[in-house]
Amino acid sequence: MKHTFIKFYSGVLLLLLVLVMACRNGNGDDQEKIHKTKSIDFAEFHINDITPAAQEDLRRWKDFQVLMQVVTSMAPTKIKQPAPMVATNPDSLVVCNRLYPMNSKTVKEAAKVDIEYRTVEGVKDTIFRFEKERDSKFCFLQWDTFLVAQIPYTFSVVMKKNSYPKVNLEFLQGDTPVTTAVLALDTLTTSSANVKRTALTDDWFGYEVTFSPKKSEAYSIRLSFDPEVKMNDNVIFYRSVLKIPARDFSKLGAYSDKIVAQHTDVESSYYSVFFWLRQIEDALHQLLLEDAFPERMNVPAVRSRFRLLDTQIKALADNVRNNPDFKEEELKRDIRILEGTFNSIISRINNIYNSDLDDRMRFLGTQNIDSLIVP
Repeated sequence: MKHTFIKFYSGVLLLLLVLVMACRNGNGDDQEKIHKTKSIDFAEFHINDITPAAQEDLRRWKDFQVLMQVVTSMAPTKIKQPAPMVATNPDSLVVCNRLYPMNSKTVKEAAKVDIEYRTVEGVKDTIFRFEKERDSKFCFLQWDTFLVAQIPYTFSVVMKKNSYPKVNLEFLQGDTPVTTAVLALDTLTTSSANVKRTALTDDWFGYEVTFSPKKSEAYSIRLSFDPEVKMNDNVIFYRSVLKIPARDFSKLGAYSDKIVAQHTDVESSYYSVFFWLRQIEDALHQLLLEDAFPERMNVPAVRSRFRLLDTQIKALADNVRNNPDFKEEELKRDIRILEGTFNSIISRINNIYNSDLDDRMRFLGTQNIDSLIVP
């Protein structure tokens, strides 16, 4: 009887040991599935050359410059950057993160954010109202995001006083403020010395505050009211973004897994690809929103190709994020499709400018040269 009990007891211990090891292995696999990035051997993403005739207009088209900066500096493979198509000033600021006020990951404390249904001349951005919702010592709107060390990040926003004359800005590392600023919303209030304020029309002001993190980790960016602010006091604002110098844009790719984890619930191992797609999607959205196409490019043949690219980018990003059966071969194929669509935009622009030149040359060839000479 005693021998039987010992055998039974040993069997139970062995079973428990197997179960414990299985649980550990299972948890390890889950963590690896979530956090491990996958290395993929992509073919080079080729971008067609652009005709010299169109280069000047493209240099002046800021939104296209930003799009090219994203495409070339964050592609899954190194791209030979065509000089005329990317930002030529390494210190020029490029948007790296749009801080959406009405987002499931935006933190609010005793605050309400609503869309402000008013228009501002020359502005197509959505305007938001930031309002104290209830009686509380703290009232803030906060974005949590991963920042890379030694890159100077510039927080930029456009604001207007509604019923309160200032807003506080903080960059926090955990719960500790590492940079603070006061954004004055009228001429009677003073902004802190680290704020660059630009007066705009109709009592709007643009604000910029720069912060260089010492460590690569998650930080919080917080807009807050003073404790004495009353319920329903509010300000209105739009275009809250983070910018970095163009020269630093490619550095973000090395931290794509951590940046993606901060902004989405993606569990795909294709972090760098997903991050690249989201950045392109964001740049395309702004390009189409601003609608500042150069005159010769403002034609259906060009606009429709940009919209097709936008649709393809969204579809591929959705597959990478949500489709567990999406295979590496399909991903490579769809990136090739994106390459083809992008180059069709370049080709169409080239055709427009080259055709204009050819038409002018043909016109001159049909004229009596004597009639073109001014007496």
